[in-house]
Amino acid sequence: MKKILIAAALLLTANVAMCQLFAVGVKGGLNSTKLKMKDVAETSIKNAQGEETGTKIMMEEASSDLGFHVGGFARINALVMFVQPEIYYTNMSSHIKINYNGTNGENEKLVSKSETADVKNHRIDIPVIVGAKFGPARLGLGPVASFNLKSDTKVSDELKNKVDGGFDNAKNTASFAMQVGAGLDILKKLTLDLRYEFGLSKLGDEVSAGNNTFKTDQRANSFIASIGWMF
Repeated sequence: MKKILIAAALLLTANVAMCQLFAVGVKGGLNSTKLKMKDVAETSIKNAQGEETGTKIMMEEASSDLGFHVGGFARINALVMFVQPEIYYTNMSSHIKINYNGTNGENEKLVSKSETADVKNHRIDIPVIVGAKFGPARLGLGPVASFNLKSDTKVSDELKNKVDGGFDNAKNTASFAMQVGAGLDILKKLTLDLRYEFGLSKLGDEVSAGNNTFKTDQRANSFIASIGWMF
């Protein structure tokens, strides 16, 4: 009986130690993203024969918007240091300002129009955060790889018709960024995180409008707030 109790105590101690060294959990939250462009993208619209039509389209960064993310994480603890790989699905929303100057294609009347296009990206994010713990508080930073699943750019039918086509994002399959931030663990179960993500590589090289292409330098910068639970 005594040996059984000792074995049970040792097993419990080992299990507690393992939980202190390694943990897994789920997380989710909100992200506020602004799509950055290095320069204003501008192009002259051409017809199907490649001839200039006198119509110009300009695109530039606009306001940020809220999206969300949900997924899971693992944490490896070593004294005051930790490594936390994560994987989650992200729905990212932002806006691009579009300025149109040209003719209406019917009576050649000059038309000027400005509107904001809604840009949405669906992607898988894989951050690896390395940092230090100060009691229940944490500070960390690390790289994140993002793999684009789908992109949508919504613009009015009126503007679509003016450029003889729609606006579709030509996105890179993968992009890279860095995350830096702070976190708090409550009762070693509930985790809170606030991070800032800044793009290291282009989210996309170009955006197409009808038969034309905009050369851009799109990078997504985000504020990320999340809540998680460790098992």
